[in-house]
Amino acid sequence: MVTAKKELAIVTISKETNELFKQQLEKILKTKVYIKSYIIEEIADGVVEADLILSTKSLRGEIDNYVSDSTQIIFARRSLDISSLEKLIKLPANQKVLLINNTQLAAFETKDLLTEVGIDHIDLIPFYPEKRTVDKVNTAINLGEAKYVPDNIENVINIGSRVLDLTTIIEILIKLDLLDDKSNLLSSQYIRELVELSRRLETNMKNKARINKKLDAVINHVHDGIIYINQQEEIKVFNEMAEKIFEMNVEDVIDREVKKTIPNTKLDEVLRKEIKHINALQNIGDKKIVSTRVPVKEDGEVVGALATFKDVTDIKELEEDLRRKLKKKGYIAKYNFSDIVGESQELKKAIKKAKKLSKSESTILIQGESGTGKELFAQSIHNYSERSKAPFVVINCAALPDNLLESELFGYEEGAFTGAKKGGKPGVFEQAHTGTIFLDEIGDISPSIQSRLLRVLQEKEVMRVGGTKVIPIDIRVITATNRDIQRLVEEGEFREDLYYRLNVLSLQLPSLRKRREDIPLLIEHFLKEFGRKNLSLSKEVMSRLYNYDWNGNVREVENCIEYIVQVCEDNVEIEDLPSHFNFRQEDQKQEKKEIEFKLEELGDIEEYIFILNELYLAKQLGDNIGRREISKNAEINNLYLSSQMVRSRLNKLEEQDLVNIGKGRQGTNITKKGIKVLKELTN
Repeated sequence: MVTAKKELAIVTISKETNELFKQQLEKILKTKVYIKSYIIEEIADGVVEADLILSTKSLRGEIDNYVSDSTQIIFARRSLDISSLEKLIKLPANQKVLLINNTQLAAFETKDLLTEVGIDHIDLIPFYPEKRTVDKVNTAINLGEAKYVPDNIENVINIGSRVLDLTTIIEILIKLDLLDDKSNLLSSQYIRELVELSRRLETNMKNKARINKKLDAVINHVHDGIIYINQQEEIKVFNEMAEKIFEMNVEDVIDREVKKTIPNTKLDEVLRKEIKHINALQNIGDKKIVSTRVPVKEDGEVVGALATFKDVTDIKELEEDLRRKLKKKGYIAKYNFSDIVGESQELKKAIKKAKKLSKSESTILIQGESGTGKELFAQSIHNYSERSKAPFVVINCAALPDNLLESELFGYEEGAFTGAKKGGKPGVFEQAHTGTIFLDEIGDISPSIQSRLLRVLQEKEVMRVGGTKVIPIDIRVITATNRDIQRLVEEGEFREDLYYRLNVLSLQLPSLRKRREDIPLLIEHFLKEFGRKNLSLSKEVMSRLYNYDWNGNVREVENCIEYIVQVCEDNVEIEDLPSHFNFRQEDQKQEKKEIEFKLEELGDIEEYIFILNELYLAKQLGDNIGRREISKNAEINNLYLSSQMVRSRLNKLEEQDLVNIGKGRQGTNITKKGIKVLKELTN
């Protein structure tokens, strides 16, 4: 089964910012996630649908009008492209400079960010569309918003829009469950640009002390630990995050030989051997660290080595916690329509109808015999619906006594009864909020539970046992039963008004007897499931299994195959089947429906049903079958048919165009009309 790609929606004010975020994330996420772009003023009526939404702080509050309550939103934290800072450091001290962005909030945030990283020697004046032009200012810093630059500005320094910072990217990966796939982000490749920036600044600027101060501010603003050594293996950079990770002071390590000062950095090895260590996981005390170590080259010559360290202890714990919650029992529907085994027309019709019903929000009642796959269909309907990303909660109404079922369904308040949990407990209706609740064996609930359930369905609200507060809920309800609820209504055992509330959309699942052509497929499927796909079943066994009534339906097939794989090593013969397969054919006869055409002088109808079944099975297996083999299989199934009797009955069937008798070894084939008549006889 192919897993659908997750969706990430980017919602921003400007098209430029949206495109910048998209380009940055596409480099990281590649084909793992489908990214959708929305400009806030262009969003039509309705909501933005996605697994996760990324927006900007300037839209906080407003964005809530365009997304559903269940959708998670991340507000971007942004940083500057490090390579652009050199342009700003070169500006003369105390010069007035416009800082241009598309909103007031973005302009002031950028000013704070520049000041924090050490660009504090110039007078930054935030400028945005609503602000008037400032006189006597001829220089502007443009963050990718050229259309807002005033006409009187002569010198424009374009440093590009603020990109997403590392913490935002990591948060996106965690929410989309892609952190393991993209752990290379933790290597912080962009940090290596800091070293080259340092060398350029030393060459081009006279005031080396001031430049180093600016560079230190930039390096210490980064969320990764950074260590850089020169050709002499001396530590030249050791930022504040490195101090926290290694619990060492910068004064104790700067200008010292790395191997003697900090254990296990392996930077000396990287420097000497010119090797790389990418995303190496290591422990430092009780911390989990991901480190990347690379040689730094200039004109092809190794001039140093750089290591970045990311403390991922909290991230790993958060990721594990999220995964535990997703696996919580009853909250995830595991199966889809593609997991349903069978190719019969009856099954295909049921699946086609179920897919249509899944697009509705109305209550569905699934009816069918025990073992026909009602829960499998319920899970598939949920996963095919618009609520597929929300909870799927299951409860078997026949498995619990009344008092316990009531508290499980509706929840209870603290002190509602002896043994009630402190603080109370939400019921499954609350837990399924925004998703789907599947009530199995609904025909077995008592009148008192029926009454409370009716109110929930009518009012879309629930009240806990022992409570007084009404809690609104938004759920899709799917119910199932193997009982004849309409008969229960007629006998007064089931409320008529509740029945009509449950049976808004009805789905009837076919029994296995009505889709016998699926039996070989199911046998093959379960042999594979139990790891015995090469186990050989004789033709006699296949005949017996094909003609068996399977009152327990698919579940009984599964049980039978599980028994077979336990008792058989290579080949399966009749005596290897469970004991209840050895009863006489006369004991399994059932009433037959009258067919519209005449079968004159055809004798016992059971004999012809058996012969047609044998021919239909052979057709599905791609085999030819002769009258002697049919006679032999009849004896295995406790039915007496001599070879001559089979011949005479085949001739009668051919007269009615139900079979075609071939010449010589061609064998006899069942016709389309024969298949149709066979199904009418056995339904």
